[in-house]
Amino acid sequence: MSQEAESNAPGKTSGGPETRSEPLSVETGLEALRSSSEFRGPVEPLDGADANEHIALFYDSPDERIAATVPFVRQGIERGERVMYVIDEQSEADVLTALRDGGVDVDAATDSGALTFHSVEETYLRNGAFDPDEMLEFYAETIEATAGAYEGLRITAETNWLLDDGTSIEDFMAYESRVNDLFEGEDCIALCQYDRPAMPPGILADIVRTHPHLVYDGALCHNFYYTPPQAYFGPDEPARDVDRMLGTLVDRTEAKAELGDTIDELAESNERLKRFAYVASHDLQEPLRMISSFLQLLESRYGDELDEEAAEYIDFAVNGANRMQEMVDGLLSYSRIDTQDAEFRPVDCNDILGAVLDDLRLQIEETDAGVVVGDLPTVVGDPTQLEQVFHNLVANAIKYTDDGPPHVEIDAQRRSDRYVFSVADEGIGIDPAYADQIFEVFNRLHSTEEYQGTGIGLALCRKIVDIHDGDIWVDAEPDEGATFYFTLVGADR
Repeated sequence: MSQEAESNAPGKTSGGPETRSEPLSVETGLEALRSSSEFRGPVEPLDGADANEHIALFYDSPDERIAATVPFVRQGIERGERVMYVIDEQSEADVLTALRDGGVDVDAATDSGALTFHSVEETYLRNGAFDPDEMLEFYAETIEATAGAYEGLRITAETNWLLDDGTSIEDFMAYESRVNDLFEGEDCIALCQYDRPAMPPGILADIVRTHPHLVYDGALCHNFYYTPPQAYFGPDEPARDVDRMLGTLVDRTEAKAELGDTIDELAESNERLKRFAYVASHDLQEPLRMISSFLQLLESRYGDELDEEAAEYIDFAVNGANRMQEMVDGLLSYSRIDTQDAEFRPVDCNDILGAVLDDLRLQIEETDAGVVVGDLPTVVGDPTQLEQVFHNLVANAIKYTDDGPPHVEIDAQRRSDRYVFSVADEGIGIDPAYADQIFEVFNRLHSTEEYQGTGIGLALCRKIVDIHDGDIWVDAEPDEGATFYFTLVGADR
């Protein structure tokens, strides 16, 4: 299984360290978030942005903290690195539970020393107060000890101890710049956790300005407010700050203007493509109906005069025309998704799924399928489009089963302001190598002789979920079933 597929599997982890293809760097940490099921937010690529090995996580809730720290830690253990977790207000038991729920084999990791927990008193406040020299010495010794036994050192630390009256934020930020120097050229990265509601705005502003990479509200961005700590505390900082502010205003204005032009061009191109798809698919229907009708008429009138081979050829042609008709209908539905006036409103997914199961009742009864449904939430969306998503996923779960009656489980879990829906089956499964391809239009993994279908359904699901500002993915293995996940915004956010 690929790293991305493995990371997207809740409750699942690899059997051992993966083979590393690149050194440990901040880009590695970004990939942990980009490929995880917990985070699922936009992750801005580096693309030449200023980088050091620090990422600052600002969280408003425990869920937001977990969404970033779990994949960060999990990736480190899978890559054969040592992971240090510095605990402040959380308990070690709570962290272990979150990691275990995220698919980390915490027992093996802690037993081997790959995952270690440290208190603030053992690290940042070793002398009863923050001492930058002591802390840098501690990290230097840890890096040296790690180099011979592990692939790298990965650190994540809680930082509420900064609120202690005896701690100087200026000392801490200056220390951060020295940590960057210490980490440079080493296989080390760090994710610093900041409790946004607990931190005073003044401290938060300093932290924002001195970290080049920030995680907040389900997104990871590269910080144009970033000021290197050496410059931030230098005597010429006021003048530099003015230069940076003015430069940022000009850069953002130019970028916004360019982006507006690009959006207009893409919108015009998309509109032309949608019109073409609609017209092409609509105009193809009549000749296809004519081909199928005349072939069937030929068979009915001259059937007695045709030999077995000729009759078989006619059947092939009729079946081909019918399949083409289904594909055209699917393409027409796909092209209409953006042009329909979607009615976004609170939608009870229990009602949506109830209607879907009613529509699929004959298929369920014929296959003796068992369908288990959890308590589904109310989300914001278009009910007709969401019904299409559930219909396609449940119908596929029933269809792609070889032995025994199909078994389907449908559930949803809260994740920040969104819900992650799952449709799980025990069917034939999917090779992870094709996990992304199956969402492309007309991309089928099986012949029509094996399983009927047009290859439109999953592409339609992805397009609808995209329109609803969500994401969709699959976790599967051949012969071990498949679980499709998709996210929707909760109505109670």
